[in-house]
Amino acid sequence: MLTKITKGLNAQEKEEMEANYKASALFRERLTKLLNDQVKAKRGILHVADAYADASWPYKVADTIGYERDINDVILMIS
Repeated sequence: MLTKITKGLNAQEKEEMEANYKASALFRERLTKLLNDQVKAKRGILHVADAYADASWPYKVADTIGYERDINDVILMIS
């Protein structure tokens, strides 16, 4: 667990957060899979042949990269 999850919490809150984190392993594993599936689906849309004809394609690529980066940050926090 990343320390930023418990940063700023008092001792009791930190203890509770750590216990909840440990107890949620199955949920976090499932959530990680779902988030990775979402990233793959969004990335797959960009690889459709006619997507390149869209003038805004570079912006869509940039958005997808930012989306993926943010999802990966969440995955890192729950892993």
